[in-house]
Amino acid sequence: MGLKANFSNSDLKNFHKKIEQEVFNKSINAYKYLGESIVAYAKNNVGFTDQTGNLRSSIGYVLFVNGQVYKESYEGKQEGMKAGKDIARELVSSLRRMPIVLVITAGMNYAYQVETKGYNVITSSENYAKQTAETIIRQLLNS
Repeated sequence: MGLKANFSNSDLKNFHKKIEQEVFNKSINAYKYLGESIVAYAKNNVGFTDQTGNLRSSIGYVLFVNGQVYKESYEGKQEGMKAGKDIARELVSSLRRMPIVLVITAGMNYAYQVETKGYNVITSSENYAKQTAETIIRQLLNS
């Protein structure tokens, strides 16, 4: 006499879908946390005096899920926030097929010129992200 399964193929498919959704949701939360962490680091380590407030306000992130804005995080002057959001949308337009995309910005058109003069705007945040992203994502996925 053999063993008989107490579940159907449909039950297995539903179970797998549930696991996939849980992992996807944890991934979204991990990227949201990563975005917040990188932006906080960037704003705490700027090397310039922001005379208008626009450059600092353009530092933020947009998290896209399935091509749609899931979360935006910008604070400060309207002009800077708009510039950051606009550049994020422009950058993600070529990545629409990716299920989750995190875009960190310093959106003012003169951010690069400020950096070339030796002032940190967002470059050190890239190094911070490279050093911490894998650890942060692993911790959040395993929670």
